[in-house]
Amino acid sequence: MTLSRAGSRSQSDPSTESLAEALTALCAEVGIPFEEMLHTVEAALATAYVRAFNPPGDVRVKLDTKTGALEVTGRVVRPDGSETVRTLPSEDFKRMAAQTAKHAVLRHIHNLERDKVLRDVAEHRGELATGVVDRSEDGTVYVDLGRAEGVMPPEEQIPGELLHPGRPVLVVILDAQRNPRQAQVRVSRAARMFVHRLLEAEVPEIKAGTVQVRAIAREPGLRTKIAVSATQPGLDPVGACVGPKGIRHRAILSELASEHVDIVPWSDDPEAFVAASLGPAKAESVLIDRATRTATVIVPRAQLSLAIGRDGQNARLAAKLTGFRIDIKAGEGGADGGAEGGAEPAP
Repeated sequence: MTLSRAGSRSQSDPSTESLAEALTALCAEVGIPFEEMLHTVEAALATAYVRAFNPPGDVRVKLDTKTGALEVTGRVVRPDGSETVRTLPSEDFKRMAAQTAKHAVLRHIHNLERDKVLRDVAEHRGELATGVVDRSEDGTVYVDLGRAEGVMPPEEQIPGELLHPGRPVLVVILDAQRNPRQAQVRVSRAARMFVHRLLEAEVPEIKAGTVQVRAIAREPGLRTKIAVSATQPGLDPVGACVGPKGIRHRAILSELASEHVDIVPWSDDPEAFVAASLGPAKAESVLIDRATRTATVIVPRAQLSLAIGRDGQNARLAAKLTGFRIDIKAGEGGADGGAEGGAEPAP
């Protein structure tokens, strides 16, 4: 490698000297390691130099934090592999160096703050958060959550629900999204987890662990079925979730607008669980074929349409809740009906 000098190291300059002092003070104030910030500033200065003067080769800038002097070097690699490193003129560059460094520091601090918010969000994934609707763009609703912006795409919204700007809204946090401008998180009101957290917030027994949510099947905006069980003998899990005079159930319904919510008892006995899952219809009998995971259910003829539900919705959700294919038949010579669905894991 050959080394040639086209100049000498620049002398200290009031603007760059004050830059070094400001950098030291800022690092102490915001708690950022000095070497980390210095590297950010030097990289930004090198990029700015290339944009301003377009020299050949690889440009590097060194800031002497004691004197405030700037040294700009250019490294050129020839086809034969030999290198030339020379000092580049920096007098004209000093005037823009302080402003460039300021922007780099502010951007770096912004990125650190954004990353911290995203780390905090990751720790609260799956929890409820309250925000205010900020705007809607191309069907996506943006929610002001304070330090972060919630992004709710159409598939995470409750169908038919109007979310006007300025409206307070409750959402569940799904995951962080990378955005160069600000911290963004994907949020939802359509996820099964949203209903789970609503129920958990209203039912102290769930937080206490005496009532457990075992499975949820949901078609947002239409209907949700929740299976619950009790770990405490003698405790009615469905009654605990409904609450005195239905107060807890109504609180959940008020958040979900027109969506119906059925709360049914979980059972390890598949016949009992399938029968309960078809509520409010009453099953006369249930025959389970474990090999095919099919449940044949006989219901009173008058309740056939209730058991199947509009467009098969009740039976479809029951199938998702239980994990069984459900065939519904009318008793006492009535017409047959059928529905099936795939199982979904509990949240």
